[in-house]
Amino acid sequence: MKRVSVRFADQEHEGLAALSEQTERSLNDLIREAVRQYLEKQAG
Repeated sequence: MKRVSVRFADQEHEGLAALSEQTERSLNDLIREAVRQYLEKQAG
């Protein structure tokens, strides 16, 4: 697995952090899922 660095606006980070807490999932997990969904949508 490769590592990348991503910068988010404060509001984006706050939204991700809130969702992470609500769903009890890590920020990393949420971001990887979002990227997978985006890639699938672009391919399909």
